[in-house]
Amino acid sequence: MMPEVNRVRSGSELVFSLLKTLMVGYQLWGTDSALNVGELAGCLRTTDARMAGLVVYLAGEGLVVLDVGAGTVRLTESAARNLLYRVGSCAAEPPRQ
Repeated sequence: MMPEVNRVRSGSELVFSLLKTLMVGYQLWGTDSALNVGELAGCLRTTDARMAGLVVYLAGEGLVVLDVGAGTVRLTESAARNLLYRVGSCAAEPPRQ
């Protein structure tokens, strides 16, 4: 087993990790699944500044809803439907040869 090395996560890793976390929250709590942006930064081992930039970007793409006053973020309903559909359809597809 390799020791954990401190490194900076790539933007792609952060996007995937954030969307996966928000998707699980949406599956559990639906539209009441807003998560604290500051806590997400710690959980995903990144800085508050990088997390804020990522959330603003994803909000601009229509994937997340950012509540600036509450400091929370959640998936949009359309993003949740699309992501859950894609994950489900990928799992149902036979492996490619």
